[in-house]
Amino acid sequence: MKGLKIGCVQPRARNVSGWKEALDRALELADDAVAGGAELVLLPEALFPAYYLGGGEDSAASWRKSDPRTVFSGYAAGKGIYLAAGLVLEDEGALYNGAMLWGPDGRELLRTFKSNLWHFDGRYVLPGNSFPLAVTEFGPVGMMVCADGRIPEISRILALKGAKLILDLTNLTSTGRNRDTLSNPQLEYMLPARAAENGVWIAVADKVGLEAETVLNCGGSRLIDPLGNVVASLGSSAEGILVAEADLNGPCPPMPDRTPKLYSILTADTVSTGAYLNQFDPLSAAEDEVFSALCRFSFSGMEDYLEKAARFLARALDQGNRLVCLPPMEEEGCSEVAEKLSGLLAGSDVVAVLNGPAGEGRDTVVFSANGVIGRFSGDVLEPLDTPAGRIGTVWGDDGWNPEPVRCLMLGGSEAVVWYGDGKRLRDISVKVARTRAAENRIFLLYFHGGEDALVAGPSGAVLAETLDEGDQAVSAMIRRSESRGKTVVPGTNIVSGRLPSAYGGLVGEKGANGSHD
Repeated sequence: MKGLKIGCVQPRARNVSGWKEALDRALELADDAVAGGAELVLLPEALFPAYYLGGGEDSAASWRKSDPRTVFSGYAAGKGIYLAAGLVLEDEGALYNGAMLWGPDGRELLRTFKSNLWHFDGRYVLPGNSFPLAVTEFGPVGMMVCADGRIPEISRILALKGAKLILDLTNLTSTGRNRDTLSNPQLEYMLPARAAENGVWIAVADKVGLEAETVLNCGGSRLIDPLGNVVASLGSSAEGILVAEADLNGPCPPMPDRTPKLYSILTADTVSTGAYLNQFDPLSAAEDEVFSALCRFSFSGMEDYLEKAARFLARALDQGNRLVCLPPMEEEGCSEVAEKLSGLLAGSDVVAVLNGPAGEGRDTVVFSANGVIGRFSGDVLEPLDTPAGRIGTVWGDDGWNPEPVRCLMLGGSEAVVWYGDGKRLRDISVKVARTRAAENRIFLLYFHGGEDALVAGPSGAVLAETLDEGDQAVSAMIRRSESRGKTVVPGTNIVSGRLPSAYGGLVGEKGANGSHD
């Protein structure tokens, strides 16, 4: 069966006073997409009337006397296509940043509202709290709006409901001197991670240009496949259309096994979570700064591992590290190894972490000069208080799934060590690791099997990374207070902005092992 041809429309941003011109221009570009064979056309977030409503939100504003829904419905019917559009909608006197989908007969198939309000959004619109699907001839489709892509719960809920395609209507912003090289973390790694972790296609429509002299749009409209690969994309400076094909009937990678019974904190009252409370718990400078090392080395057998681990530990101590993460072991005996190495930490408050096989699973052991102080075996998702801060760990696909790290963050983890098994491709795995850091505003220390190691900070930036080969340790400064602060920009806090009551679908057994098995 042929694939679905999707047209992503990328218009120039306009101020709210130019809403008529914005609407006309978007439909002109949509004509080009249809002429190029698009069967489904996406228009970006807040195409009508504009993204920034400052000065134009008054009830007497001209755009509030117009209803573009009839225009969009008529356009879809007239062209015989599916049409998705972002528009500000009024419901019972309140405004919402909405996304709507019309079918080839002009009927409304789907309506959703932006949930994760970004920056000044909350001054003008209310958040949505539901994540519906539309059933179409080419399969179930979900939608999200821009910053919703930063919240792992939303795309995961849509995927568990059966979505094969997520339409992402965006107003992605950026900064920089060169209009041709603008980008955004969502384009660079977060949206590829969303596609790959959920096994879905994601189509993105964005704007370009400067709105209200302050909001710089970075374009980059694109189609991403279920492996996280960018199939096609537009640039960051020019208007345009992108028509690309998505094979929604092709094989999708299965979602990794999930353990919803461990995810109950996802629906807990926000003010009861450790992450919320940590925001108001000050740290001294001495407590705040945790220089941390990741050690990567090859080894042949337990004796060789012990010898190299001792050498790397000694150097890490000498160089001022307070947290040291050793590479994954290949044989059982984490606790015994930890006890043997703990003597090297005598007289210090250094904390070390190592991971290895344990029965049919794996254990991660945390130890200090006093021996083993904690163990993670995957049956609980709670952080451990240590002299180096509040730490969590995950192994293998527990890092690929967004829920376990999310639970550790909500429990108060400031840093999470992810021992990846290295079975998935490195490039997309690194994007997922950076996404885990950014979506949770934590420090993420990642091992890609025994091959690579990196530290990502709360912004998602890579702070330290090993070379492509050879024995090596790298270090980065973990500032615990940076992880405790959960505000990304004014008006957007990744803890207090969550809607736990809307995430019930993540903790039930239905769809526990994913919808693409």
